[in-house]
Amino acid sequence: MAKLEKEIAEIAVGGSLLIFSFVVSFLMVIGVIEKSIVLSMLAFSLSMAGLAVGLHGIYGLVASRRRAAKQRT
Repeated sequence: MAKLEKEIAEIAVGGSLLIFSFVVSFLMVIGVIEKSIVLSMLAFSLSMAGLAVGLHGIYGLVASRRRAAKQRT
């Protein structure tokens, strides 16, 4: 059960990183935050990190459910 909670936490962290990077990028586009190359690179890096962490969590969740289904059979 603890492994399932870890995977759900990874998905949540990845999703929040993606949302945060989207919000930062959106605020730069509409002019609320001043545009800078450093902030753009930070938003891009957070987006890539969120995607990687979220996909790792999804992969772990699918793998554990497949293992559990295989053991039941």
